[in-house]
Amino acid sequence: MVVWEIYFTWRLFFPQRIDQVLSPRVPLDGVEVVIPAHNEAATLPKLLASLDAQKGVNALVTVIDDRSSDETCAIAQSLGVEVLQLHDRRGNNPKAGALSNWIPKGTTETVVFLDADVDLVEAHALVRLVAVARGRPNDLISVQPYHRMGRWYEQFAFFPNLVSMVASGAFGAFGLGYSAATFGPVLCCQVAQYQRVGGHAVVMDSVLDDQALGQRFRGAGGHTVLFGGRGWVEFRMYANGFGQLLEGFRKNVAKGALMVRGFGALLATLMVVGQLSALATLASVGVKGLPAALVVIGLVCLVNTLVARRIGAFHWSSVCFQLVYLPIFLWMVATSGFDLLRGMTTWKGQAMRTRR
Repeated sequence: MVVWEIYFTWRLFFPQRIDQVLSPRVPLDGVEVVIPAHNEAATLPKLLASLDAQKGVNALVTVIDDRSSDETCAIAQSLGVEVLQLHDRRGNNPKAGALSNWIPKGTTETVVFLDADVDLVEAHALVRLVAVARGRPNDLISVQPYHRMGRWYEQFAFFPNLVSMVASGAFGAFGLGYSAATFGPVLCCQVAQYQRVGGHAVVMDSVLDDQALGQRFRGAGGHTVLFGGRGWVEFRMYANGFGQLLEGFRKNVAKGALMVRGFGALLATLMVVGQLSALATLASVGVKGLPAALVVIGLVCLVNTLVARRIGAFHWSSVCFQLVYLPIFLWMVATSGFDLLRGMTTWKGQAMRTRR
């Protein structure tokens, strides 16, 4: 079990990094950044400020205000970006439905889709992302942002994110970043290929629109290429309480597990089983075996701590209790599976069908 844990640590210490991509010498044109926003008045200013600070790219920014009841539209307009204001919902998935309304400008060659809670913390993040997409015109480029923490309950995001990164199969010392998985907060591709595969209009009934879009790209002969966001892209997904965190993972965990198969999914399963065995060992040993069991638990906690720093600002003291959090993760999986069975889930207060 400890051997498996060390192996996972080794894999996640070598995520694909965007800072390995050289910035072009001249500013890139023909770039449009599209931001779907539903009641994102609190997060949107930070993202728009980070876009304004980007170097090496001349990008048009479009905010799609998806029926917001707060100041999302007014804030976007006051900051000088183009706003597409929606009044009706399209499709089963609100985000994909909103994005299906986007029509690229005639000069737009590359599109970057960003969730409103994303923050580009490195000045050349956008131009490097676009450079990768233009070098891979048939591929969908995807980024798992580095998690920025604010409150204690956000530490529960460790296991779901660890499992998703391992299951993706994209992160390894010798990996090319290819994967059957897709991370939705940051997507980038060439507009010609996006339109060729049908765009968000053909995936707006899917709960996991990012995964469905990735499938469309792979079906058209391309790849989904994943990067880790540490050092250049961050986000804080669950600022509104533990209920929001649970809702987010209920929407993603079980459905994602059904869509991501192969060696990566097997590794993720072995990792969870290995950590569960550590808990079982501690619970079952007698007094004589307790020192050895504590050593095993200590090694697992050390491995978790090292890995956690690659995927988010998880506090070391919290990571040491991740084995305690593991049953909560399993509860998330169970409730997500229940949503699959009953055919309904929710995200940001909006209902979605989990099957057609």
